[in-house]
Amino acid sequence: MKAKVNKVKIHVVQDNLLLQDVDAVVNDTTPNLMLPDDWHERVGEELVQALFLNGYCDVGSAIVTSAGNLPYQAIIHTVGPRWADESARGKLANATWRTLELAEETQLNSIGITPLSVGANGYPLENCARIMLQEMIDFTFERLKYLRAIYICTTTDLEQDIFEQELASQVQKLKDDGDGKVTV
Repeated sequence: MKAKVNKVKIHVVQDNLLLQDVDAVVNDTTPNLMLPDDWHERVGEELVQALFLNGYCDVGSAIVTSAGNLPYQAIIHTVGPRWADESARGKLANATWRTLELAEETQLNSIGITPLSVGANGYPLENCARIMLQEMIDFTFERLKYLRAIYICTTTDLEQDIFEQELASQVQKLKDDGDGKVTV
């Protein structure tokens, strides 16, 4: 499913994040900026060292680095909360918003992102979809010069269904309220 809200297309796709034709991908990481195991060989030693030197990123925030050997302009490393964290909802909203800000500041036209904080962090999928999509839609109301496409890459049928249903619900609410320019 995809929807265009203002100038930004939001796509929900069931696909591998690293197979997306985008300017940057988002690494859903920990505060000590860990890379997924299957990324280590792909990114190269230079990026691994850069992350080591950066050292730390607060929960609810993000940093941007080069993409190393990956075919992207950048990688945005985003630290989402654990479900048990204090103010987890706010931290997930902040992490999503900061990711989008960095994409715009870095002059990226498109990004690929996975559902943040689900899985090992225990964040409920329905809540994640609601918060991430609300932040994405709200961000489209900013004065954007660069960001035009967000690909939410799901890995299971359940993730796909929940993100599609939530996107459809939020887009319908925008239409009903007459907010923004919306097409599906």
